[in-house]
Amino acid sequence: MNLEPRSNSPALPRNELPFTPTTEVAKVALGLALLTFLIFLPSVEHTFVNYDDDVFVTNNPKVAPGLTWEGIKWAFTTTEIDFWRPLSWLSHMLDMELFGPLGGGHHLTSILIHIAATLMLFFALHRLAGELWPSAVVAALFAWHPLHVESVAWIAERKDVLCGFFWFLTLWAYARYVERPCNERYALILVGFAFGSMSKPMIVTLPCVLLLLDYWPLRRIELSALAIWQEKDRRVKLALWWRLFSEKIPMFAAVVALSLSTAIAQKEVGTESTELIPWSIRVSNSLLSYKAYLSQTFWPSNMSVLYPYRKAVPLLGALGAFGLCGGATLLCLLRLRQQPYLIVGWLWFLGVLVPVIGLFKVVGEQSHADRYTYVPLVGLFIGLVWGVREVARCNRHGIRALPWLSGSILLVCAIGTRLQLRHWEDSVTLFKRAIEVNPQTVTAYANLGAQLIMNGRNEEALTYLERGLALERATGILGNLVFCHIRLGQFERARVPAYELASRWPSDRITLHLLREFRAGSVDDPIVLDQRKILALMLATRGEHAAAANVLAEVLAKTPLDIDSRIDRAAYLAVSKQESEALTLLEETVRLMPSHPIALSNLGSLLAKRGQTQEALTLYQRSLKLSPENVDTRHNYALALLRLGKPLEARAEFESVLKRKTDHLATLQQLAWLLATHPACLEPKSAMKLANSAMAVHKSSQTLDVAAAALAANQDFQASLELISQAIELARRFKLTEHEKALRSRALLYQDRQSFIQAPSSTNTYQGL
Repeated sequence: MNLEPRSNSPALPRNELPFTPTTEVAKVALGLALLTFLIFLPSVEHTFVNYDDDVFVTNNPKVAPGLTWEGIKWAFTTTEIDFWRPLSWLSHMLDMELFGPLGGGHHLTSILIHIAATLMLFFALHRLAGELWPSAVVAALFAWHPLHVESVAWIAERKDVLCGFFWFLTLWAYARYVERPCNERYALILVGFAFGSMSKPMIVTLPCVLLLLDYWPLRRIELSALAIWQEKDRRVKLALWWRLFSEKIPMFAAVVALSLSTAIAQKEVGTESTELIPWSIRVSNSLLSYKAYLSQTFWPSNMSVLYPYRKAVPLLGALGAFGLCGGATLLCLLRLRQQPYLIVGWLWFLGVLVPVIGLFKVVGEQSHADRYTYVPLVGLFIGLVWGVREVARCNRHGIRALPWLSGSILLVCAIGTRLQLRHWEDSVTLFKRAIEVNPQTVTAYANLGAQLIMNGRNEEALTYLERGLALERATGILGNLVFCHIRLGQFERARVPAYELASRWPSDRITLHLLREFRAGSVDDPIVLDQRKILALMLATRGEHAAAANVLAEVLAKTPLDIDSRIDRAAYLAVSKQESEALTLLEETVRLMPSHPIALSNLGSLLAKRGQTQEALTLYQRSLKLSPENVDTRHNYALALLRLGKPLEARAEFESVLKRKTDHLATLQQLAWLLATHPACLEPKSAMKLANSAMAVHKSSQTLDVAAAALAANQDFQASLELISQAIELARRFKLTEHEKALRSRALLYQDRQSFIQAPSSTNTYQGL
């Protein structure tokens, strides 16, 4: 397609740009490059941080080996971590090829790309507006503003500096194209946009920014052209609008594809989403984020790698932020003709932030982030620099003061950037700073704890992890607590977070990481031995009982007198239908430790399951003498009494359990069933009360069945049928075939207005448990 203007095309006005000597431009560019390098140089001595640097680079199996054909193919096809961005992956691979796992080289690359982005912004603005010093000041503000430290000093954010470079390259190419439209110059625009798209999807707003630049400084369209509703020259004005838009159609098409692929990628990898957050919270949070960005632009303090998402937003705060943004927009519109750069810069700032402001899907847990300002702040800088210069021109004192004012502001920014760089020295420094800025940042406690553990500072790590756990029982906190307790030799304390982690998120990345880590190493190391025990617990919690038993077999081969591991392995074997092996192991354990209450109780349970109820009763009695407060043993003892035809004694034991633990679900269900269905203990009202308590603890087909029986015993058959119907549906959903048959048979009784009553001599316990 030939994009050169035809003779009958509408004219596109263009300001006559003042000539600037090449040597002067080169001197300014060299100064920007050298000063930016010196300001950011300390980060070359910094290390990787344990927040995405490990996932993206050092522990990424595709990136860590350096440049390989397999890695290159993966870079261009993967969206498994966040979104499609092959160029940023390739840059990390090249750094690993050149520098290996030494962080200094990676930081140096980010600094050099940031310098290149700064120079390209300077060249682009100079070519667009024809103004040397305003362009240089905007570029310096971009390069040295403290808000941009995160994008440069964080290796994982390489995508920011890459995207910024290609963004500004595209602006420079666009300025060239406007000067003399031709296919070759237009192709360079598309190349810059394509490479930016392969760096970070945030470039999707660039075509809209180009339309803003068509208004100012390019002056390709005048305000009068906006009045297309007027009959006069309507065709010409519409043609002009269409011409400007049609130039960007390939980019807009790419934006649609990139946006869809990014949304699909985030959904597939399960990154943080706003889907469940009400729109009122999203909008309010977005307004407050705009206010926060503006505030930190003019007063860059209390910056952190993490700003937790606001789950509750004060109405007055949101209204104030709306007033601020609305007022600024109105002011820019009022000055539209006199100072067009104000509306262009302001809309640049507002619009480029839209993809990450929190209205739609977001990656991560933050309400806002310093790195998101990398390109958007350029719009604010343009409006401010050109505006201040115009005000200064009003009198000679202003003109004289302008260089000093600009220099002072840039010096303050440079000092602020050097101070902010110190917080990125390593993971400990970074997350201590995050906690200092916002003590509610749970992820900061988790990552700080992890790094302190790696540094051997386990007691200090435990302090921070427990503080984080008090805020939220997050997976990262729980996982690191497991590691920390094991390092400190606190095995029993490690079991609690390990069990919670495995039971709550069986497929969570943290859980899978622990399972992988705890399989490694030799059991000759006592720490590794404890890790194997935790591994067995987590596998069992996930339902992998046979695998858990095998892990404990490895432990027992090394420590055969580990009674707790013997008891746990026997339990896992029993659940895995290996009852004979479990029975042998428990009998050996009881011989080794005749006074161990859990071993006695578990052996009793296994014998009871095999029909040896009297032997089980004896073992339960021995166990309860040693540990009378063990409610599980007492519950099983009551069941044995019931099976031996002693319902009244069994009832007394069940009631004894509930005195010790009022929400013991199995006992609530069993005692409610006993009082609702056994003639010797029939107490319908008490049964109903217990059944309601059981449903309050956990609503299942079993608790619904027990409650239905209690309702039928109270002659409330209509309510009984409603509950039994719900129980049947749950049993069908979870494929509990035998239980479903029993439920349907009882439902027929309730339909005939009959309660379910066992035979007087019945020794059956509730079979739905």
